[in-house]
Amino acid sequence: MIIVSRCPYRISLLGGGSDLEWFVHEFGRGMTIGFSIQIYSRIALGYKEDKKKKGILNYSSREEYSDLNLISHPIIKQTLKRFSITDPIELASFGSDFSGAGLGSSSSFTVALIKALSLLNNKILSNEECAHLACEIEINDLNNPIGRQDQYLCSLGGVNILEFKKNDKIKIHENLEIKKEIANYAAGLFLIDTKIKRSASKKLYEIKKARDSSRNIEEILKIADEFIYKANKAKNYEIQELLESYLTRSWSFKKKMNGVMNNSLEDLEDLLSRNNFKVLKLLGAGGGGYFLVKYQGKDLTKSINILNKDDINPSPISIDYQGCTLKTI
Repeated sequence: MIIVSRCPYRISLLGGGSDLEWFVHEFGRGMTIGFSIQIYSRIALGYKEDKKKKGILNYSSREEYSDLNLISHPIIKQTLKRFSITDPIELASFGSDFSGAGLGSSSSFTVALIKALSLLNNKILSNEECAHLACEIEINDLNNPIGRQDQYLCSLGGVNILEFKKNDKIKIHENLEIKKEIANYAAGLFLIDTKIKRSASKKLYEIKKARDSSRNIEEILKIADEFIYKANKAKNYEIQELLESYLTRSWSFKKKMNGVMNNSLEDLEDLLSRNNFKVLKLLGAGGGGYFLVKYQGKDLTKSINILNKDDINPSPISIDYQGCTLKTI
C-alpha cells in the first residue's frame, strides 16, 4: 500500500508574528487571521517490502538509511522517531519549490508527513491533531524559532481565525460571516514573487533580537483584534473595506521591523504601485518571498503585460477548503 498525503500552503493576513512562541510567552496571547491556498506539499510513502534493505527518502535530496539517527533531514528523522517507525520506508516528496517564500512550505511538509505516517501507523490523526504534533516537532523538538500559525493555517483548510495562548492552547474562532467576506476579498488578490529567497529561521532570530520587535508585534496584534471587533459589528458589505484598511495599517508596522524590507523590495513595491498594484504585505518573516497585492487600476491585462516585461508575473489566489488530505494507492 502506498499512502499519499497533500497539504496546502498558507497566507497569513493579520496578526502574523504574534503567534511566535517567545511573544506569546511574553505577552500572554497572539492571534492570526489567514487561509490555506491551492499550492501543496505532496508526500507518497510506504514500507519497504524487504525490511533488511535500507529505507529511501527522496525530497530535494536523496537519502538511504539503515538507522533513524543517520537521517539528515531533521523533520523526517524526528517525525519517524515520534511515530516509532523503525522499519525501512520509501518516501517521495513532490511539489513546487516554495521554500523561503513566506508561504509556510516547511510546516505544510511537516503536516503532510505526519498525516501520512499516522495512517501508516494505523491511527489516523485529525488535521487539528496533525497541526498540534507538527508544532511539537518543529518548535519543541527541533527548536525552530517559529510560531504556530503555519501548521494550523496549512492543516485546517479554508479561512481561519486562530487565537494562541500560553501552554500551547489554541482557540479556533467561528465568525462565519467574517470568514465568508475574507474569502470573497481573497478572490481579488495576487501573489508577486520577489525572487528573493531567505532563511525564515534566520530572519525570525533577527526579529527576536531587535529592540522594537515586541512593540511592533503588539501593534500588529492590536490591529487584528480591532478588525475582529469592528467586523463583528459591521454589515457584511463593510467587512472587506475594513479588512483592507487594517491590512494597510498592519503592513505599515511590519515594514518597520528589522530586516523585513530592503532596497530591492522597496524598488519592487514602488514599481507595483506605479502599475496599480497595491502591496498589502510581504508574506512570512520578511527579507524576500512573496508580496500579497490587490489590483486597483482599470485595465488589469495592460498592467500585467507591463510587469511581464520585467519578468514579474502576478499569480491569482485560490483558497483550499479541504486542508490536509489522504488517499491510498
